[in-house]
Amino acid sequence: MDRLRRLAAHPAVKAAYYLLLLAAAAYFLFRWGDRLPEVLARVQLRWVMASLAVTALAGMVYSYVQYTLYRRLGAAVSYWTTFRIITISQLGKYLPGKVLFAGNYYLLSRKAGISTVQVGSSFVISQALWMLTASLCGLPALSLLNPVLRYTVLVLPLALVLLIHPRFLGGLLRLAQRLAGRAQGEPLPLPEGLAVSSYLWLALLFLLNWALAGLATWFSLRAFGPLAIDAFPLALASTALGTVAGLVALFAPAGLGVREGLGAVILAPAVGPEMALLSLVLLRGITAIVDILFAVMSMAIRSPRQTS
Repeated sequence: MDRLRRLAAHPAVKAAYYLLLLAAAAYFLFRWGDRLPEVLARVQLRWVMASLAVTALAGMVYSYVQYTLYRRLGAAVSYWTTFRIITISQLGKYLPGKVLFAGNYYLLSRKAGISTVQVGSSFVISQALWMLTASLCGLPALSLLNPVLRYTVLVLPLALVLLIHPRFLGGLLRLAQRLAGRAQGEPLPLPEGLAVSSYLWLALLFLLNWALAGLATWFSLRAFGPLAIDAFPLALASTALGTVAGLVALFAPAGLGVREGLGAVILAPAVGPEMALLSLVLLRGITAIVDILFAVMSMAIRSPRQTS
């Protein structure tokens, strides 16, 4: 086991693994993006650049939410280290199953000195609040969804609130510890600092993140022609619900097809099916480019903690 750990920690092995993640994301963009040149030829560049800038800003806000959560859980971690954890972990979504997304999140967090309890708590809480706020952002599109999706959007927040309740979360973490064969004689203590105010503040930050993502979608739509601002609620709903559906669909790398399909259903009544689909194709390319650029920057520049 020690030999395996030393091998995994070797710089060449880590570099090869990071290159594999980048190659998977680049291959995804290459295979999927065959329509991107055609799409770009039909759009106004300034709106594309606006969507790109807002997508990058949303990514930085998402890392800040994770950083805030880690700090509230008592982890001594910098924003840059958290940004690195998140941006490299995101590349795991470009492989089927999303296993490497969660695996990278855990391994990079542990390498940064964050405890297993803090990693598990932050992952469950952040994903729950991320989906909960996405459900709230999806409310403007309820009437456009089929009954199953409609009731899922309505019931999901209640289930997620239960999931992040301290007692339920503590039991879940202890169960995970036992299943992993690491049960301790005493109950596993939860990190301190997660009061109701902490959950509310994190939820507000996630809503800001979704609002920026929705604005990027609106800019992508605007790139194809005039568009009133009253289309923003549907742009927000399509982004939030489509992104969550894409993550849940484990068979689809980065939610390919699922996010665009659901998003087009929501946007089509307002802008037409062609404009809806083209804008989401454009946004897909923008998102992949931002993910790759952020990950390359994170891999190329080591955090202060690691260089010391």
